[in-house]
Amino acid sequence: MNRAIDPARSVLIVVDAQCGFSELCPEELPVPGALSIVSAINRLLTLSWARIDATQDWHPVDHCSFFGQRDNLYPPHCVQGTRGAEFLPGLDTKCFHTVWRKGYYRDRDAYALTAQHPSYPALLKGMGIDTAVVCGLAKNICVFYTARDLRRSGLQVIIADDASAGIDVPAAGLFQDHARREAEELGIVYLNTRDILAACSSEA
Repeated sequence: MNRAIDPARSVLIVVDAQCGFSELCPEELPVPGALSIVSAINRLLTLSWARIDATQDWHPVDHCSFFGQRDNLYPPHCVQGTRGAEFLPGLDTKCFHTVWRKGYYRDRDAYALTAQHPSYPALLKGMGIDTAVVCGLAKNICVFYTARDLRRSGLQVIIADDASAGIDVPAAGLFQDHARREAEELGIVYLNTRDILAACSSEA
């Protein structure tokens, strides 16, 4: 990728930065270090991106991925209208332009933003956006799948490493090292917030 990042041609996507994926809801699906990424995300939110989008898991109580349901993979988490579905405290949500809810169909999972909203890459391209910076939870699951789909659509994609946190889920075959290896093979770049901010400054 080019060293410089032009925020005016870029989107920042904050993926599933929700209480249900943090130690605030230990009975749900806590990701180690989830709360520690808030300050890094907020630093990214200060830039003048063309768009700032967020995704929000918004599951029904009997979602297919929950224990006791069809796929039997995860404890109930981010259920509609519960504390687990809320964004992490301290996150500067007023900066979000749009919140894209996903996972709200009982019988269909949606790790990626594009799984629930397939026209999203076309929306970005129609706005002249050619770069996506993706961060949030979990780094090797919904962050990775969103980044992967956007990269496959032709965008330059960066995962903000320190503004994301991951968790291995062996039952679902989801591992942090596997996701990173696949992402890098696709040309997705991992950068820390410090380097993203510097790259945006060099464009200015």
